[in-house]
Amino acid sequence: MVKTGKIFAYSLFFVLSLMYLMPKAGIYYFVEEQIRPYAVIINNETVKESGLGLNITDAVVFVKSIESAQVASIQVKLFALFNAIDIKDITLSSVASAVIPLHVQEVHIRYSILNPLEVTIDGEADAGVFQASFHLLDRLLSVTLVPSENMLKEYKSTLSNLKKSENGEYIYETTI
Repeated sequence: MVKTGKIFAYSLFFVLSLMYLMPKAGIYYFVEEQIRPYAVIINNETVKESGLGLNITDAVVFVKSIESAQVASIQVKLFALFNAIDIKDITLSSVASAVIPLHVQEVHIRYSILNPLEVTIDGEADAGVFQASFHLLDRLLSVTLVPSENMLKEYKSTLSNLKKSENGEYIYETTI
C-alpha cells in the first residue's frame, strides 16, 4: 500500500511540475501564429505567466485587418484534465452596433478530456446570457441566447435570423 502511495505521489508531483514549468507564453504565441492564416491577429497585448496559468491584458483583435474587438483581460488556465479560458470586458467594433450590442461582460470557455470532442462556452453580454458548444469532430457550433430587454427591443432583425424555442430562448447553429 505504501509503495502505491509513493508512486501516486511521485506521479502527481511530476504532472504538477510539468504544468507549472510548461512554457505557457510560448504556447500562446504558437496559437497566435496558427490563427494568423485565418486573418485573425491579436495585437498590443501584455502576456504574463502565472503559476498554472497565463494572463493576457489589453488585447486588440483584428479580423482581416479590421479592428474587431478590444479585450481587457484573458486568463488561461492549463491543467492536465481540464483547461479553461476566462475572458472579461470585450468591446466589439462599432461596425457591429447595427447587429448586436457592443459590450460583452464575460465569456468562459471550457475543455475537458472527460468530453474530448466538445468545447463549452458560456457568458454574459449586453445582448443577454448565452451558452454555446462546439463539437470538434462535426465542427458544429450551437449557441443558445436568452436575450436581454435591450436585445429584444432594439435588435429584432438580428433575433429574426435565429430560431426561437418554446421557452423564449433563441438558438443559432452553424457548421464551421
